[in-house]
Amino acid sequence: MKVLATLGALHATAPLYNAQTILEIIGFLGASRVVLGFVSPQIWQSNAWRDLDDPVLFALEDARVPVTAIATDWSWAETEQNKMLEFLKQFPQGQKRLGQFNALQRDLQTALQVPLDVATVHGSLLEVVTQYHTDTTALLEEGPGTAHRRQRITELVAQLELNADAVLLAPLDDVPLLLELGLELPDFTGFMPTEHSRFRAIIDRAYRLEENDDLDALVHQLLALDAPADTALARMALEARFAASGLYLAVGDWQSARDLLEAVSQGQFERPSYLAGFVLARLGQVRDLMLERDKAIRAYTAALALTYCPLEARAVAMAGLQQAFAIDT
Repeated sequence: MKVLATLGALHATAPLYNAQTILEIIGFLGASRVVLGFVSPQIWQSNAWRDLDDPVLFALEDARVPVTAIATDWSWAETEQNKMLEFLKQFPQGQKRLGQFNALQRDLQTALQVPLDVATVHGSLLEVVTQYHTDTTALLEEGPGTAHRRQRITELVAQLELNADAVLLAPLDDVPLLLELGLELPDFTGFMPTEHSRFRAIIDRAYRLEENDDLDALVHQLLALDAPADTALARMALEARFAASGLYLAVGDWQSARDLLEAVSQGQFERPSYLAGFVLARLGQVRDLMLERDKAIRAYTAALALTYCPLEARAVAMAGLQQAFAIDT
């Protein structure tokens, strides 16, 4: 079976390897089904995965890609690892090992700062991660020190049904051992991200403003997309307008922010599933800023009435119901 590396929340900071790029790679590989090696069946079926802050999972849901989740709960192993690291602090030799472990982690974090694309993730970065786990295992030994990594991944591989039409999505951390146990990397020769991937990168960029950003240029890029209704691009265009509302809010143009949010709220914005909650919660905030308290309360209430409202949006809506939103000056 082929394995494709995922980066969790880091996809939102990787313009050339974002959640849309992952969808396009899956299509490029001709995979008819995706196997999740980091989500359990219970978490997937209960929709608890929506609280994991992983944009790829939302992208799979939005694109209606057939998914099979096969992971089991190994949180107890992480707890054991944390206990061991705390134990090491109590002894000089343990402190020395802990210092070496922290240095390995810093080096890995530095490696993650380079621009990431499909070739880098599965090439030079994978080599760094492989060496990191080799060094960590030598330092802390397999078992509690590595959160029983080999046992967990060996059991995961034993659950796989070897299907040429499926691709396993696994955290980059797990890929080195998955390859050692017989899985293979896909051949990415000829793959190129599409305009959809580029536009996803623009939206992601708008969510993390930096001090020297050209807001006018970013807003123009966000509002430039138009697409036929009920298509993936149309849904992305709605999210782009939501992202643009945040830029208007940042510069104090509340009316433009409200107009965009109201336009989005009148469209088909059930997908991606996180969008409705964020749109309504922010609409409530903007209406509060414009002294439209009754309308703000209706927006907050609507957000909380959704079948699914992201935790962050729910917190905003609940706070807004208790007290009108205001910006400190």
